[in-house]
Amino acid sequence: MAVEFAPIKITACDEGKVRKASGTKLLRYLFAFTLSAKPPRDWEDTFDDAWRSSRKEASTPKAQAYIRKGEMVVECGLGDIKLVFPRLKSSIETANEKYGEQLQQRAEKDEKKRRKREEEKLAERLAIREALEGLDLS
Repeated sequence: MAVEFAPIKITACDEGKVRKASGTKLLRYLFAFTLSAKPPRDWEDTFDDAWRSSRKEASTPKAQAYIRKGEMVVECGLGDIKLVFPRLKSSIETANEKYGEQLQQRAEKDEKKRRKREEEKLAERLAIREALEGLDLS
């Protein structure tokens, strides 16, 4: 059973939208990357898990990444974006893969429930038919 899901991809970064992050002592910038589609909420949760996991393992600078208004926002030092970006892409790929698996599992579960309901209806119709069989309706 195939599930329709177009993987989320980074399509661009508007240089004009890059700005300094406010409220931090460190000199950090916000990079807003345009995505191929607005990610579903479950995908965002999966991405957050993948990103946190990659942050723990990485020796690269600690950056923040999150979805805001349908864009992927990365907060890091100006010189760090080239180090952070491959990890960002990898986390997006992981989120796409895991989210696709979740959708597939959900679809299989729903299909199983639908089949069970159909079987129950069929069994009920057969039971009704048997109950009515042989009645003298004359």
